[in-house]
Amino acid sequence: MLKFIKVLQLFLEDILLIAGMVFISIAIYRINVNAGLIATGVFLFSLASLAGFVRQKNKEKGGK
Repeated sequence: MLKFIKVLQLFLEDILLIAGMVFISIAIYRINVNAGLIATGVFLFSLASLAGFVRQKNKEKGGK
Protein backbone atom coordinates (compact mmCIF):
# COMPACT_ATOMS: atom_id res chain seq x y z
CA MET A 1 0.00 0.00 0.00
CA LEU A 2 2.81 2.39 0.88
CA LYS A 3 4.54 1.73 -2.45
CA PHE A 4 1.30 2.57 -4.31
CA ILE A 5 1.08 5.92 -2.50
CA LYS A 6 4.68 6.76 -3.41
CA VAL A 7 4.03 5.94 -7.08
CA LEU A 8 0.78 7.94 -7.00
CA GLN A 9 2.62 10.97 -5.64
CA LEU A 10 4.86 10.96 -8.73
CA PHE A 11 1.88 11.27 -11.06
CA LEU A 12 -0.65 13.14 -8.89
CA GLU A 13 0.02 16.56 -10.47
CA ASP A 14 -0.36 15.14 -13.98
CA ILE A 15 -3.55 13.28 -13.08
CA LEU A 16 -5.10 16.40 -11.56
CA LEU A 17 -4.06 18.53 -14.54
CA ILE A 18 -5.65 16.14 -17.04
CA ALA A 19 -8.79 15.72 -14.90
CA GLY A 20 -9.16 19.50 -14.69
CA MET A 21 -8.81 19.84 -18.46
CA VAL A 22 -11.42 17.13 -19.00
CA PHE A 23 -13.95 18.80 -16.71
CA ILE A 24 -13.36 22.23 -18.26
CA SER A 25 -13.82 20.74 -21.74
CA ILE A 26 -17.04 19.00 -20.71
CA ALA A 27 -18.40 22.24 -19.29
CA ILE A 28 -17.54 24.17 -22.45
CA TYR A 29 -19.12 21.46 -24.63
CA ARG A 30 -22.33 21.93 -22.63
CA ILE A 31 -22.28 25.63 -23.54
CA ASN A 32 -21.35 25.28 -27.22
CA VAL A 33 -19.96 22.40 -29.28
CA ASN A 34 -17.63 24.58 -31.37
CA ALA A 35 -16.18 26.24 -28.28
CA GLY A 36 -15.72 22.78 -26.75
CA LEU A 37 -13.78 21.62 -29.81
CA ILE A 38 -11.56 24.68 -29.62
CA ALA A 39 -10.91 24.18 -25.91
CA THR A 40 -10.14 20.49 -26.42
CA GLY A 41 -7.69 21.35 -29.20
CA VAL A 42 -5.97 23.94 -27.03
CA PHE A 43 -5.71 21.47 -24.15
CA LEU A 44 -4.29 18.73 -26.39
CA PHE A 45 -1.80 21.17 -27.89
CA SER A 46 -0.69 22.32 -24.44
CA LEU A 47 -0.32 18.73 -23.20
CA ALA A 48 1.79 17.84 -26.25
CA SER A 49 3.98 20.90 -25.67
CA LEU A 50 4.34 20.03 -22.00
CA ALA A 51 5.29 16.42 -22.83
CA GLY A 52 7.89 17.63 -25.33
CA PHE A 53 9.31 20.05 -22.79
CA VAL A 54 9.58 17.32 -20.15
CA ARG A 55 11.21 14.92 -22.64
CA GLN A 56 13.76 17.57 -23.64
CA LYS A 57 14.50 18.39 -20.01
CA ASN A 58 15.06 14.69 -19.23
CA LYS A 59 17.45 14.34 -22.18
CA GLU A 60 19.48 17.30 -20.94
CA LYS A 61 19.80 15.64 -17.51
CA GLY A 62 20.99 12.41 -19.11
CA GLY A 63 17.80 10.42 -18.58
CA LYS A 64 15.68 8.55 -21.08
